[in-house]
Amino acid sequence: MMDTTRRKRIEIVVEAVRAEQVTELLDRLGAKGWTMLPVLSGRGRRGLRRSGDLSGVQDNVLILCIAGEAVVEAVLGAREELLGTRPAIVSITDCDVLRGEHF
Repeated sequence: MMDTTRRKRIEIVVEAVRAEQVTELLDRLGAKGWTMLPVLSGRGRRGLRRSGDLSGVQDNVLILCIAGEAVVEAVLGAREELLGTRPAIVSITDCDVLRGEHF
């Protein structure tokens, strides 16, 4: 069996116009890296959202960050700055990684 290291997976769905603000916050809080993916569509409390309109106003992104406990605690402490009054979804789950020193 391969050795793995326990880390936390932070997933943040946010409006694309706020993506830079969120990634800068993660950097400031000590995250060693993150990945950003476009969200093509989704449905939630506010109904159906689809990307692709010319203005980009409805576009969302998924920001994925694997981190240790210290970064997760800092993210939780920055809740107001991260969420504010704008729509966002944040989830934090346990995960196992193969190269723990990278995170």
